[in-house]
Amino acid sequence: MSLFKTAEAEASYRAAYDNSLRLWTVAHESLDIPTQFGQTHVVACGPAGGEPVLLLPAMGLTATMWYATVSGLAGEFRCYAVDFPSDMGLSTIENPPRTRSDCTAWLQALLDSLGIAKASFIGASYGSFLALNYAIAEPARVKKMVLSSPAAGIVPLRKSFYLRLFLAFLQPGGSAVGRIMHWMCEDRLPLDHPVIRQMVVGTKCLSARIRVYPLVFTDAELAGIPTPVFLLLGEREVCYRPSSAAERAQRIMPEASVKIVPNAGHLLVMECPDLVNPSISAFLRS
Repeated sequence: MSLFKTAEAEASYRAAYDNSLRLWTVAHESLDIPTQFGQTHVVACGPAGGEPVLLLPAMGLTATMWYATVSGLAGEFRCYAVDFPSDMGLSTIENPPRTRSDCTAWLQALLDSLGIAKASFIGASYGSFLALNYAIAEPARVKKMVLSSPAAGIVPLRKSFYLRLFLAFLQPGGSAVGRIMHWMCEDRLPLDHPVIRQMVVGTKCLSARIRVYPLVFTDAELAGIPTPVFLLLGEREVCYRPSSAAERAQRIMPEASVKIVPNAGHLLVMECPDLVNPSISAFLRS
């Protein structure tokens, strides 16, 4: 099943997607991986024999958002940037994931189809929530996790976030997306950025069908994760208090290290890659 409203809408969005992919400075290929939920679109790069890293995007964004991150990893790691089924992107769906278990099953099927027994995960916002959810259910298949500005998971999202997100999708187009992006990133990420323009086009062209929304995991769930975790938070995070997320992670999660990035907001992997890429690379290599 396609999420596109019309054939013309699909063509318009694919053009915007391709324009974002021009930001990728490393050689890459597009893959369509079958799962029980539909075909998952993946942008892959790096040496075929490199250690696998799965990159899970923020809600409303896609694999294309990882252009800066893969530039520092693709020389050594095999990177798989994913479009979440039922969200914006080029994945198709047969049955949208409806529960946390479905999200686990989707990632399980994706890893199996890619022939990956164990991988490291890098998530942004909603992608960090998905990575945490998977590590709780299947810790043996997660080597390390980089969690950038998790959407809930550790602490609740402010109600104002949901209101702004709802309005952005209720009123598709540049003005609504512009308001939520300015709220999250201020002037640190320009609204004419190709990835943001892709999101604007997506609100007009696709009907997202996300059924699993972020929640806060229990102390027992977080404490039971044996995987090394690197939590990246922006000093100017507006979706929750970064100090609260840092405190809870360090208190409960036995293998968590935390970095609060100065003058960064919710999408810090795009806002300030020069500040965070060396830390991500060092963590994955350690």
